[in-house]
Amino acid sequence: MTDGDGKKHLTCTSTIYYYNSGEHGGTALSDYASVTINTTPEASISPLQGWAVYGNSSTYNFNELNIETSGAKSDGIVTKNGASKINIDKLTIKTTGSSADGLNVGKESNGTVITVGDDAYIDAFGMGVRANSSTTGTNENLITLGKNAVIISHEAGSNLEFLGRELGTGYAVYAGNTNSAATGDARVVIGDNSTIVANGGSAHAVYANKGGIIELGSTNIRAEGTTAHGIYAEAGSKKVGGATVTAGSQVYLGGDTTINVVSDGRKFALYAKGADSQISSSDRLSGDSIRSVFTVDGDMKAETKGIIDLQMADNSRFSGSTNSLEYNAAGAPNTTTNGTINLDIAGANSIWNMTADSVLSNLTLTGATLRYNSPDDLSDPDAFVPKTLTVAGDYTGNGGHLIMNTVLNGDDSPTDKLLIKGNSAGTTTVSFVNIGGQGGLTILNGIEVITVDGISDGTFTQNGRIVAGAYDYYLGRGKNGNENNWYLTSDYSPVTPEPEPEPEPEPEPKPKPEPEPKPEPKPEPVVRPEAGGYINNLYMANNLFNVRLHDRLGETQYTDVLTGERKVTSLWLRNVAGHSTVKSGDGQLKTGTNRYVVQLGGDIAQWSDNDLNRYHIGLMAGYGRISGKTTNHVTKTRAKSDADGYSAGIYGTYYANEADKSGLYVDSWVQYNWFKNRINGDELPEEKYNSDGITLSAEAGYSFLINETQGSDGSTNRWFIQPKAQVTYMGVKMDTHTERGGTRVSATGEGNIQTRLGVRVYGLGQALQDKDNDRHFQPFAEINWLNNSKMTGVSMDDDHVGQSGTRNIGEIKVGIEGQLTRNADIWFNVAQQAGSDHYSDTQGMLGLKYRF
Repeated sequence: MTDGDGKKHLTCTSTIYYYNSGEHGGTALSDYASVTINTTPEASISPLQGWAVYGNSSTYNFNELNIETSGAKSDGIVTKNGASKINIDKLTIKTTGSSADGLNVGKESNGTVITVGDDAYIDAFGMGVRANSSTTGTNENLITLGKNAVIISHEAGSNLEFLGRELGTGYAVYAGNTNSAATGDARVVIGDNSTIVANGGSAHAVYANKGGIIELGSTNIRAEGTTAHGIYAEAGSKKVGGATVTAGSQVYLGGDTTINVVSDGRKFALYAKGADSQISSSDRLSGDSIRSVFTVDGDMKAETKGIIDLQMADNSRFSGSTNSLEYNAAGAPNTTTNGTINLDIAGANSIWNMTADSVLSNLTLTGATLRYNSPDDLSDPDAFVPKTLTVAGDYTGNGGHLIMNTVLNGDDSPTDKLLIKGNSAGTTTVSFVNIGGQGGLTILNGIEVITVDGISDGTFTQNGRIVAGAYDYYLGRGKNGNENNWYLTSDYSPVTPEPEPEPEPEPEPKPKPEPEPKPEPKPEPVVRPEAGGYINNLYMANNLFNVRLHDRLGETQYTDVLTGERKVTSLWLRNVAGHSTVKSGDGQLKTGTNRYVVQLGGDIAQWSDNDLNRYHIGLMAGYGRISGKTTNHVTKTRAKSDADGYSAGIYGTYYANEADKSGLYVDSWVQYNWFKNRINGDELPEEKYNSDGITLSAEAGYSFLINETQGSDGSTNRWFIQPKAQVTYMGVKMDTHTERGGTRVSATGEGNIQTRLGVRVYGLGQALQDKDNDRHFQPFAEINWLNNSKMTGVSMDDDHVGQSGTRNIGEIKVGIEGQLTRNADIWFNVAQQAGSDHYSDTQGMLGLKYRF
């Protein structure tokens, strides 16, 4: 048939076996722009049918060849005897009959070469591409496909021979022979950007056996079916020089490779079995390694001297396990059925997600990450099954990174492990995922995570903070003979062993005195600075808006000194700034805090029932900010603690207010307080939580006139002493909080009752220049003793950390209070508190009041 462009096309429904151009008007196969063959019978030699192209020492050249067969065993192209030469520029094959291959170089062939150009498409219900090693000679049978090939196979994989006929199915690309009498070689070469898919049980996508060789460029491989492998290189028997030998098979990966195995049962993405069988990222002719991007979803296995050797470039991804059988489940070496797996993974974007226990020969991580897969539930340590990677040879970390899972408790905590039977070298950072550990004190070496049997020159450094409960953990070398290995520890030993005493010289030989034993360092936990932050926020929240009478109202007299008029309403404002230093965690943690408070209030009612006393009721509200920083002096780690708080409350005051200003006063208030809190630990995510609650107070004091003097100008100066007591209930409570890392944080010491006993000395007078105006002042000095019934603390996964130094506090305060005008008052004071364990607090306050 000739088309409109004058190009010839051939279409037929029978097998092309011997093509005579003379029978076709002198037109050779290569003269046709396209040849299309469609057959339906089952394949047979007599009569010759079913196959589309049959080669028997034949030479064929096709520009474009399109084949469809539907009969059983009806291969698209098959060659039998001799050395056929078939060249096809563009090929499409679709077979739908059982055991019908796409390309099949039969075992009877000897030196057959099939060469296919780019963009080949083969979809077969037998094998897609099949090169059998010859049983009739020693020459190589070779199939070569160009770039962009697509090869798809269906049905279960098998490689059988029945009555002298191959009945293989399922394998997408195959090189080798089922017959142990094979004497020749078989090789398949496929160019870049190819796709190879095998569907069916035991249907390997790429399979080389008994000396077969397969060379692949950049390739996308998928095997889907029970016990189906992505790439399988297997040794087997063949004849060499009349003797039966075991011949290994090789698969060479010459470009970026993606392997995806989707199946149940025993399956592997890469599987090398038998001596001299190898899957490698290398060039067959030069032997040079080729570093490529690998994306592998599935396991790797090498046994009975099989080898897997991959050089993985940046952006590589491997999700699965490895097993070179070099160590058995009991940890004993195996030198009989073992294989070799060498992985060299490079690039900051490369990662190996290890899904199960693994054994390999040598591992190098150059900037790459090895992640031990974490369980779905990070909070359940009972369901955690640790994984172990055993490196039978050497491990090298060139800036590599490990991510391991550990139950962060004591020395015997379950953990993922790295066992290096050879030597370690280079540098590696290690991160840890806590699987429900609540923190615990390590007493011995700690949690062993890395073991090195050989030379331990490698350095493993923790990446980021490792925290659980109230504890910080640290990665370091072991001690006491375990320096080769690496451990997680949560303890430090503050006691320095004393040197052994020198025995005194004796004039005569006498037994030397036994040296005193070294004091055993008592392990102490390394406490997280975040604990100090939680404690500080809670302690400050319960104290921030607490007031005393003089903090709120300034001087104690509320009657206009000139007119005697009693003011009905007033508005007051106080501003407070302070800094405190407090320790917690048995002295490991030191917290420094700055605070600022502004409170506004005013009387809403006042009255007297005898013209001397006075009752006041008022409302108040406030805003405060807390900004703290806690440092662990052992580890130098820090945590910032911040809070924004608000308050609203009511107060009531009673003054006896005798004519000479001596007498009783009683003051009380109640406030509701609420806070938004934040904790920012070094290298940890920010934690946010709330706290709120009621604080209330009752205060009473009595003013005694202790001295009164008259000035020469007629002015009067008085001095008073005022003992006082205050009881404050602190009911602000923090919400129980679960950190992002899983630590559960709750408060201890809530519901504290603070008692204050103190005495104040103040003077009341007026300067000579102020005798004709309303201005007068009260300087004062005050000392107080404060006692807290409970010490503020936190429980972090049941590990308690408490504040220290605030049980009993001494305070000195000095300041001045005064009336500036008939309606305006001002007061200012500074206070210093001190407690045990270097507790201190410094505060300054400025208050203003205006009476309407």
